[in-house]
Amino acid sequence: MDDCCNIDPASAVACPACGETGPVVGAAPVRAHRADSPDGAWQHCATVDCPVVFHLSGETVTERDVVARVGAKAIDKPEPVCFCFAHTREAIAVDLVEHDDMSTIKDSIKVAVADGLCACEHLNPDGSCCLAAVHRMIKSIRADATVTAPAGR
Repeated sequence: MDDCCNIDPASAVACPACGETGPVVGAAPVRAHRADSPDGAWQHCATVDCPVVFHLSGETVTERDVVARVGAKAIDKPEPVCFCFAHTREAIAVDLVEHDDMSTIKDSIKVAVADGLCACEHLNPDGSCCLAAVHRMIKSIRADATVTAPAGR
């Protein structure tokens, strides 16, 4: 079993591609993209122009390997906002359109978090709760005047 919560952040090393040191995230967020990832002190590289997304002892997961956008990387992939419940920017935008600018997604996440059903510290690459990111995304979508109803509505 992955003991990611007990990984010492002092074990952080520089990204093998860009040399920047990112947070230690453990194996859980990496396994969302590559199921066979070994346990260990995997790190997230947040450097936008670096192809490495996660690295561990010479192993890397790159932008091409991930199934969804991670941070500002892999911009051609869906943009996840909530990693625990797989909500994307696109889904949140549709939710706002379909519910008269009210987010049922944000409300459902709040209930799930209150019920202890989230695992942000394991699934979110930066190890933090997704609710703040969901709130920021809703504000961003509302500010974007180009949001329109889905085709056929």
